Amino acid sequence: MPGVLIISRDWQSRALLRAQLIEEGCDVRSFVSAEDARMALSRPEDEGRKSKVKNQKLEIKSGGRFSPDLVIADISAVSDRAEVAQLVALVRRLPAVPLWVIASRGKEGEEWIEMLQGPRLEKVMLKPIDGGALIEQIKRRVGWGVANSE
Repeated sequence: MPGVLIISRDWQSRALLRAQLIEEGCDVRSFVSAEDARMALSRPEDEGRKSKVKNQKLEIKSGGRFSPDLVIADISAVSDRAEVAQLVALVRRLPAVPLWVIASRGKEGEEWIEMLQGPRLEKVMLKPIDGGALIEQIKRRVGWGVANSE
């Protein structure tokens, strides 16, 4: 089951994307910030399986902790460079995991995207985005739904 990590300050967008991906059969974790995600994903197993971040369960995949196949970060509501730096640090800790970014149009969005440039930044989507099309793109990227829909 593919894993998707969602980071977004916008709880409605985060909850909707999470629900749609779960409905499609993906293993999804979502957080308000990259720092919340980093703290939850770095907790040792012996501390239990619940994150202090909104009591989100960090279920164990076969062979270990949740490890995403894709990180999707909505940076349209990010207000400072420190938040973007936390996202950069999180992505560096996840080897070979691509990053997709949802950004707002304008100078600030361009600045945040520039900070995220690197080999992991695979896709940048500018708001508004088509949710249905995004789900299909995610499914194709993580290899889910193509063989499973038959």
